[in-house]
Amino acid sequence: MEQIITLGKAFWCNHTKEELEAEREVQETKNEAPRHICSYRHNKSHYPISSPEKIKDWVLRLAVDQDIERKIIFNDIIRGSIEFDARLLGDFSIARSLDEPLYNFAVVVDDTYTEISHVIRGEDHISNTPKQILIYEALGKILPQFAHLPLILAPDRSKLSKRHGAVAVTDYKKDYLPEAILNFLGGMSFTFSKDIISKEEMIEEFELAKVHKSGAIFDVKKLNWINSQYIKKISVGEFKKITNVPELPDDAIPLVTERLEKLTDIQNFDYFWKEPEYDKELLKWKKATLEESLKAVSEVKNIIEKNDFTQEILRAEFDKLGEKIGDRGLAYWPLRVALTGKEKSPDPVDVAMVLGKEKTLKRINDAIKKFEL
Repeated sequence: MEQIITLGKAFWCNHTKEELEAEREVQETKNEAPRHICSYRHNKSHYPISSPEKIKDWVLRLAVDQDIERKIIFNDIIRGSIEFDARLLGDFSIARSLDEPLYNFAVVVDDTYTEISHVIRGEDHISNTPKQILIYEALGKILPQFAHLPLILAPDRSKLSKRHGAVAVTDYKKDYLPEAILNFLGGMSFTFSKDIISKEEMIEEFELAKVHKSGAIFDVKKLNWINSQYIKKISVGEFKKITNVPELPDDAIPLVTERLEKLTDIQNFDYFWKEPEYDKELLKWKKATLEESLKAVSEVKNIIEKNDFTQEILRAEFDKLGEKIGDRGLAYWPLRVALTGKEKSPDPVDVAMVLGKEKTLKRINDAIKKFEL
C-alpha cells in the first residue's frame, strides 16, 4: 500500500460523509454519474505518511485521471468485450488505513502474489473489474484474464438469498450424493453431451468460453432426478454406509434405491425394519367397502398359507384372485397397505419376499384385526 502512495498513484482523503453527500446531490441535479473527484489528490502536504495516527479516520483513494477521456476495455472470456468510462469511476477508495485495505485493492494484491492467471467469478463483480484494472496498472502488474459467470437464480428468476432458496452446499450433504451435486452444478450454465455425466467427462468437454451468459435456474426437481440416477448406481455396501440404517435388509436395498430421490427419503421405507402404522380406512381399495377389502385380504392370507412362498407362485395366485373378484387392484391393495402402511411402495410381492413368510403373515393378521376394531 505504501508503494502505491510512493508512486503517486494514491492519496489520503478526509472529506466528511456530509461533504461527500453534498457532492453527490450536486451531481444528481446535473444528471451526472455519482463519483468523488477529490480536491486533495494533488496536495501532497495534506497527508503526512510518516504519521499514520493523523490519518486514522481518512481513506486512501486511487487517483483516476479525469483530464483524459479513456475507455477501460477488457475481454471477458464468457461475455466478450466489455468497456467502461474511466472518468465515471472518480477517485475511488482502496483502503481505510494502511492496515485495512478495501476489497478491490486486497483482491488485486492477493491475486498478483498468488499468480492467479484467470479470475472466474459471478457477473455481479463485473462492475468491480474496471477498478481492479486501474489498480493493476497503478501497481505495474500484469492483468489476469477475466470470466464472469451467470448468477444462480430462483425458479422465478429472482436472485437466490437466504430467504429465497440459497443454502450452503454443505447443507445438501444429508440428502444428495457429491457426484450428483457436481453433475447438477456443472450443467447449470453449460450444455454437456448428456444429462448424467462423470467428472472426467465434464473435464474433457468443458470450455469456459461456452458457458451460458444468462442466469442459471436452480431447479430442485432436476437436482432430485439427477441424484436419483446416482443413487441407483451405488452398491449395497456403499448405500448402507451412506444412509447408516443397519436395520435395512440387504434384499430391500435394490427396491429402495430404485425409488429414492433424496437420501433422507429412506425413512419412507421404514416398514422394512419396523411394524407399519396406519388407519384401517387405508386398507379400503377405492370404491370397495371395508367388508370387500377384508374378504380380499383374507383370501390373500389363505393363498400365502397354502402355497410355496415364491415370487412367481404368489404373483400368479394373486392375479387369479384379481380375475375372480373382477378387480386386480382389490387383490393387491390391502396386501400393500398391510405390509407397508403406505399408499405408494414397491410391488407388495417384492416387499413380501424381503420380509419373509412369517412377517408377511403377521402383518396381514394385524390388518385383519384392524377391520374388527
